[in-house]
Amino acid sequence: MEMLQRIRDCTVAEAHRAQGKNTTWDLSVEELEAFIAVLYVRGLYGNRQASLDGYWSCLKSDFFRDTMPVDRFTEIMRYLRFDTREIRRPRTNSNKFAVVSEVWNAFVRNCVACYKPGLNITVEEQRFLTSGEVIKFSLTADVDSKYVLNVIPHVVPYSWEDESQKPENVALKLVEPYLGAGRNVTTDKFCTSLPLANKLIANNTNLVGAVSHCGRELPPVMRNQTQTKLYSTTVLKHDKATLTVYRSNPRKNVCILSTMHPTVAIGSDRTREPETVTFYNSNRVDVNRMTRERTVEVVTGLEKGGSHRWPLAVFFNLLDLAAINAYVLFTQCTAKTVSRRDFVKDLAFELREKHMRASAAPPPPLPPIQDTVCETKTRSKVRRSTRNKAPESCG
Repeated sequence: MEMLQRIRDCTVAEAHRAQGKNTTWDLSVEELEAFIAVLYVRGLYGNRQASLDGYWSCLKSDFFRDTMPVDRFTEIMRYLRFDTREIRRPRTNSNKFAVVSEVWNAFVRNCVACYKPGLNITVEEQRFLTSGEVIKFSLTADVDSKYVLNVIPHVVPYSWEDESQKPENVALKLVEPYLGAGRNVTTDKFCTSLPLANKLIANNTNLVGAVSHCGRELPPVMRNQTQTKLYSTTVLKHDKATLTVYRSNPRKNVCILSTMHPTVAIGSDRTREPETVTFYNSNRVDVNRMTRERTVEVVTGLEKGGSHRWPLAVFFNLLDLAAINAYVLFTQCTAKTVSRRDFVKDLAFELREKHMRASAAPPPPLPPIQDTVCETKTRSKVRRSTRNKAPESCG
């Protein structure tokens, strides 16, 4: 509710700025929830080419027409904001993402507070291109449920001189709420490093991550891919860390850094895949694929790639991630089996329910008309003067 109230206040402020201070334009939190419900159901149709009016036509579901007129939907979309102009300029000078940071940070706090992950979590990257900016999200998710645990956004390009933007520090901040419990963290090439592995070990947390072919962790002798045989494995040790170099195909080596495997078992099948590579492949979460499969790429598929306002695209991505987490919480708390598509549909109907009740409620009755003192005295004088008049006669 904190996020919705913030969005509502900023949206109304933008409408008043654009229309003038004398405008009566308003938006309730309930109507904002109904607007989000329309976004979700619109995404379920998954047709990027369909015009906006087409969703309100007789060929589509009655959901759109019953929830709000298309003109009202367009109007809310036009004014939708996540901050106000008065505070935007000084904040965006140092942090471009500040225009949506308050709403985004509230969402992340909810994600962290509402779920306790299992033994294995993963750190991944999600990128998308808007017409204005390139947005990158570094996030961590529970491997088994795919619940999104923590997210750190970046607007590209960003300064590598900023220590907080370095991949190693970003990954450490992402998993910080989950350290000290003996968990295993799977990382991608963008952040895997030996210093990160050592910091995680110091916090009773293991790392299994892919290493870039030009990474510092890879010895120069192992960078020559022509010297190794197909399906061969080389294992190198450094303190508590193990580096596995596996020739997966004639042109490629897979390099895995692990503090979880003091020794590396080799598979007995034809490919002889080492257990570190097997563990890494089974504990990665493809975030972009996850949003498509688990939420039918609800809002993202329609709006994220083509929005001219990148903060709006970020908000749409937030809605997709929120739908993922809501689905995980619902299925685990209720033990009910429901398809993801049906869950999103039910969620949309629930989001618009309060607005529909308010729209269907009869208008309040007019207050009873009461005579004022002046009106009562005037009528009394008129009646008295009429009684005292002499009757008119003809003749």
